[in-house]
Amino acid sequence: MGEPLEIVILGLTITSSWGNGHATTYRALLRALSQRGHRVTFLERDVPWYRDHRDLPHPSFCRTRLYGSLAELQREHTETLRRADLAVVGSYVPEGIDVGRWVCANAPAAAFYDIDTPVTLRRLEAGTCAYLERALVARYDIYFSFTG
Repeated sequence: MGEPLEIVILGLTITSSWGNGHATTYRALLRALSQRGHRVTFLERDVPWYRDHRDLPHPSFCRTRLYGSLAELQREHTETLRRADLAVVGSYVPEGIDVGRWVCANAPAAAFYDIDTPVTLRRLEAGTCAYLERALVARYDIYFSFTG
């Protein structure tokens, strides 16, 4: 199987399944990675609508860290990112374009995980995607899709 990886994932949410499918998707993925011996840190923007509806605030299968702003994320987690083997940015992450640029500039390897590819592609085509831009797609080492 190889050596365990240190993985950092920046996703919409893992702590709250309220009103979204992201948390359940991330929970299954991170649980499987943990079972294979990988160490995962999940970085989640602390926003009121998920804060008020957290049903899994401290998952046993990953370290979860909340951050309040892009500046806090960069200040508190740049070294974590640099030490990781892989950093993954998920679709719909707040300020996702700036987060993606920061990840690509600091992580040894960077990936984009798209949980709703058809929506992302339509928004990229229309120039209305708030979490990804065409120029950033080329900077990611890997682009993978939940929907195919």
